[in-house]
Amino acid sequence: MKTESNQAQERDWASLPPDVLNLIAKLLNEITHFVRFRAVCPLWRSSTPDTDLAQQFPWILDNRKDPHDPNLNFYSVPFNKIYTIHVPRSINKTFSGHSDQYMFTLSQHHQAVSLLNPLNNHDIPLPAYQLVGSPHWIGPQQTKMGEYVVCYGHSGRQSPKLVFCHPGQNNWQELELSSDYTDCHHFYLRGMLFSIERTTGATKVTNVADGTLAYVIPPVEGHFGNCAEYLVEDSRGDILRVPRYNPRFINGFDVYRLDVATKSGLPCWVKVNNIGNQALFMDRDGGFALRASHLSGIKENCIYFLKTIFIRVHIEPSYGVERIDIETGAREHLPCPLKEPVSWFVPSLRHLSAQ
Repeated sequence: MKTESNQAQERDWASLPPDVLNLIAKLLNEITHFVRFRAVCPLWRSSTPDTDLAQQFPWILDNRKDPHDPNLNFYSVPFNKIYTIHVPRSINKTFSGHSDQYMFTLSQHHQAVSLLNPLNNHDIPLPAYQLVGSPHWIGPQQTKMGEYVVCYGHSGRQSPKLVFCHPGQNNWQELELSSDYTDCHHFYLRGMLFSIERTTGATKVTNVADGTLAYVIPPVEGHFGNCAEYLVEDSRGDILRVPRYNPRFINGFDVYRLDVATKSGLPCWVKVNNIGNQALFMDRDGGFALRASHLSGIKENCIYFLKTIFIRVHIEPSYGVERIDIETGAREHLPCPLKEPVSWFVPSLRHLSAQ
């Protein structure tokens, strides 16, 4: 006679209904658990498509010293784990920004550009273009990968040039900018180029389609010319401006929302101390917003800033993540064991098409 224990051991887990498997998969909030779950058997894999993966807390990409090394190291803050991913298509490439869970890559001599997902080794080659100088990726950085945009030539006296293409195009389009755009922070959102002047703090908004100036947003009160700037489209569709001040190695942030429906009819930046149920992720080169309710281990209305922390002058810096409460300004240091972290990356198994 079979006991209840024997019946449990003989149960065929592979025969679970697909809808039950689907519900279980959506509860797995770490990507490695999700991958192992799908690897159990063909039925479990077919019942849990890549889109069932829950939104992941962004990983931190470590700097790779050897460009010939196919392995990339990532660190997960909430799970305190380092993941080493074998990515053959990353060989001889450097990373410069991110877009919709893909990383924007440049070949060693800037002769080839592509979008690469390190988790599935899927590479989307972009049209060939001989980039001059040191290009800077300013394209969509989180959700809308409708255009691939690169800005370069904005150092020294050379006027910047914007090159962009749409998925499926075989060539880049060029937009020449005047010398008035040289000393600016450039960002690309919703088909518009936002250029924040370093000296005045005013924001020129240019229509990329025809190069015409759409409008100018006045500077924010108390603008400091030596601050870094971030422009982010948040999860609610608002455009946020986040200047970062750096007096004596102490980083401070302000957050402003673009208001285009003012009584005067002129767009302006409005300071805010609450961005609701979302968080901002910033690093040296850019930033993006994610809904806090969709992530495990995240605190809402916070900025997660990947930074270099100097303990004392002339001492080797340590690296980490600083979490800043936007409303109170309270700070918390979250350690990072990587030797030289360079950027955030949103892990995903999505397989996008270039068309």
